[in-house]
Amino acid sequence: MLLASRRAPQPDLCAGCRDIPEAIVDRRSRNRRRLKAFAEATDPLSRLRWRNLVVEDNLPLVFSIAGRQGVDTGLAFEDLAQVGSLGLIRAVEAFDPDRNVSLSSFAVPYIQGAIRRERRDRQPMVRPPRPLWDLHQQVLSLQETRRRKGLEPLPTAALADRLACDPARLEEALQVRSAGRVRSLDAPFRQDGGDSDAAGCLLDLLASPAAIGGDEELAIANEAQRAERQWLRQQLADLDPRERQLLVGRIDVGCTWVELGRQLGMPARQAQRRCDAVLDRLRRAALAWRQQALSPTQGPEATAPGPWPAGPPAASAAR
Repeated sequence: MLLASRRAPQPDLCAGCRDIPEAIVDRRSRNRRRLKAFAEATDPLSRLRWRNLVVEDNLPLVFSIAGRQGVDTGLAFEDLAQVGSLGLIRAVEAFDPDRNVSLSSFAVPYIQGAIRRERRDRQPMVRPPRPLWDLHQQVLSLQETRRRKGLEPLPTAALADRLACDPARLEEALQVRSAGRVRSLDAPFRQDGGDSDAAGCLLDLLASPAAIGGDEELAIANEAQRAERQWLRQQLADLDPRERQLLVGRIDVGCTWVELGRQLGMPARQAQRRCDAVLDRLRRAALAWRQQALSPTQGPEATAPGPWPAGPPAASAAR
């Protein structure tokens, strides 16, 4: 009776294999048969059924890879197997039955990649030193052993004596797990349901520019920036209109040299050389102005120098 039930026709067997027991057909042949049916199916329900048959039959491959890659990761085997199953599904959907390659060889990179990405995403952003992590694991193992025996957890002093380590070192190791957690800058300090507005958040601890140097230094810095912008506007206003159009078109608009040459009626190479000359002239004038502004012997009139404090450069004669 059992043999007769095994020889019953299976819905996923081709016409030439219906008399062969499904239990003695190797997985490679079953995969090829089912993958071919999956590729030829046009109905969405049929495609889903064939795909699920292939995936369920190849789950041992996922379990094997998840068991090997899950060692010393701290992640549950069930989580890794679930992620690996998603990789297997993607491999089945991307597999080409006409290629002379087995599904297992094709699916292994998909499964391994899915599991590795899961491990990478679960890794802490801050990696503690290995000795601290090992000490932290010893503490967890010792406390878990006492919990299974029905004993109370050991306090910090007793743990230090039991593990023969410095109490300060033990306190540092106990903070390893919390150090790897990511917190929002807007998260309140108090987590006991108190007044979070009064407690403040991490963002309140960030120093503002006014707190670093004081209001007086901040006002001086703002005044210096305003003087620099005013000086630059004056320099741009004193430029030749064609040179000003070159700078604005190249730096602000982002035109090419060919486009600028067409606008100004000159070759592209000439437009580039002229723009470089203007920038070099402005750069040297800015350095001279800064030296005058920072000079300890400057007078009141040095804060607003002329457009060319160092004198017109020789390159300006070509203009």
